[in-house]
Amino acid sequence: MSQAVSAHNPNPPHDQSSAGGDDQASRLRELVNSLGQSSSVEDPQSKADHTLRPPVRRVPVIAIASGKGGVGKTTTSVNLSIALAKHNRRAVLLDADLGLANADVLCGLMPKARLESAVGDGAAFSLEDLAIDAPGGFRLIPGSVGIGRVGELDEAERSILLSRLDDLHEYNDVIMIDTSAGLGPSVTAFIDAADACLMVVTPEPTSIADAYALIKVLVSQSAERPEARLPTLALIVNQAVNEKEANAVHTRISGVCDRFLGYQLPMIGYVRRDKKVVKAIKARTPYMIDAPKSSAARDMAELASSLIDWLGIEGRASAAPRRRFFSRL
Repeated sequence: MSQAVSAHNPNPPHDQSSAGGDDQASRLRELVNSLGQSSSVEDPQSKADHTLRPPVRRVPVIAIASGKGGVGKTTTSVNLSIALAKHNRRAVLLDADLGLANADVLCGLMPKARLESAVGDGAAFSLEDLAIDAPGGFRLIPGSVGIGRVGELDEAERSILLSRLDDLHEYNDVIMIDTSAGLGPSVTAFIDAADACLMVVTPEPTSIADAYALIKVLVSQSAERPEARLPTLALIVNQAVNEKEANAVHTRISGVCDRFLGYQLPMIGYVRRDKKVVKAIKARTPYMIDAPKSSAARDMAELASSLIDWLGIEGRASAAPRRRFFSRL
């Protein structure tokens, strides 16, 4: 039951555990739709005006980030991509955890080529060339593993890689980017290039503190550059015991963001703690496939629905005849 909380309505919703599925989904969509409403702030310089802008691309780009590792960011990225595919949205996931990528491991895949093949002046492949079919109906661009140079891209190389996101527009409905953990320049560059960023956090105090640190960096950077826009962020609380704990985590982070940054942070959903998630990870199978009726899978399905409503993700590419991608690897 992933529950969205409007940035314009800080009061946590009432317990809906006894409500019918249709009513709950309807209320959820109403809350998520409110995230995209225009701000009433009149001052054009106000840092509270962070409502979602219309994507400059035909295909929305969504970064998934976290302040620290070990919070389930990549697991969330993979299973959210599958959940979007189940909603008939053609999703491609770029594993941009530079140097330490493992989305392919979670999917039980053994790619022949990785992201470094699309980086640098002598890059042999486009991002579309590197995309491979992954379990659950999405496609994965495998990241780099154990290559320090790729983990430390310079500004020119990052610009080249970001510009190649255009390669993915024609045959996809949504582009997902699984960023590295932490506050590095590659992380902030991917978030800045995205239309929206989903911040994954757990109830652990260290995760909350590090997530706030990343949000502070993003907001501060936008304030330092007159031409920059505020990042469009939304919170995903992962490994929550229940809705009450997820709302408490959101209230804690959003309260600090509002007080010290003047930034209102919405929560788009949460995923409950579930032993079947651990079992699926050990089996190298996404839990949306290994345990589709689990509480985590149900939460992820609703989160995907919320995301589609929030960003208006159309099934444009999914409605067209699918091109057959032949690997040149």
